Amino acid sequence: MTCEPPLRLPTRQYAAHKGTFGRTMLVGGSRGMSGSIALSAIAALRVGAGLVTAVVPDRCLETVASFHPCIMTSPLPEDSQGRFALEASVALKSIVPTASAIGCGPGMTTCSGSIRMVERLLRCPKPCVLDADAINALGVLGDAAWQERATVRDQSAPLILTPHPGEFARLTGVAASDRKSQISTACKLCDDHGLFIVVKGGPTVVVGPEGNHWQNSTGNPGMATAGSGDVLTGVISSFLAQGVLAWDAARLGVWVHGLAGDFAAQKHGHAGMTAVEISDCLPQAVDLALS
Repeated sequence: MTCEPPLRLPTRQYAAHKGTFGRTMLVGGSRGMSGSIALSAIAALRVGAGLVTAVVPDRCLETVASFHPCIMTSPLPEDSQGRFALEASVALKSIVPTASAIGCGPGMTTCSGSIRMVERLLRCPKPCVLDADAINALGVLGDAAWQERATVRDQSAPLILTPHPGEFARLTGVAASDRKSQISTACKLCDDHGLFIVVKGGPTVVVGPEGNHWQNSTGNPGMATAGSGDVLTGVISSFLAQGVLAWDAARLGVWVHGLAGDFAAQKHGHAGMTAVEISDCLPQAVDLALS
């Protein structure tokens, strides 16, 4: 609990305003899975984003908005099952320019509309975090398609993937039980395509281009609970929106997320804590990362 953060955030200046701390856009959700993207949006707020917008299928808007009064919402066209429709990606194009950074994937399913959304984001000139179903969508697109688009992204628009072992297995074919091979495969993907990958697990490892490799020192088994990864997506996306570089945002995001989980475990124990408690403890964890 006394471990040092991988880097420090600057102390906030009195003249700062909400625009100073970036606009985080979280894309995801579907009927029955609105909580996922709401957790991401709340987490982004709790670690300091100035403005947070949840971009969701139309019928999810009221549900997501009800989770927290500070979340802004932007509805996109939906299909008959409450998932992103094919035409949603066209509407997304018009709102992407308002974002400082984007997180995508929680609760969005891998329907055709969601896959097209991910294709659109692979081309967008903004820092981007892909998690959950957005990573599964990459697997549907195929290695050649998504890796080529990742490689040609501008350095000002870094791409961070945050898979758990099962998602990484679906993306690469490397067994979820073979952690050593998953990490080595992640390192090669980062070197070949300029990516940053958060390989979740105990402990989580962050890898980046040019052999960058960092192992986290915070977190506990109680964080193996539904929604914990959605919280992490919001945290890393928020740090990107605040202007933190991708390598630093991924490492600091993982460290803060794990420390919040440690604080939550102190209060609720490992078995009883949920992603809501992790999110509630994020401000306490962030305070320990301020310079």
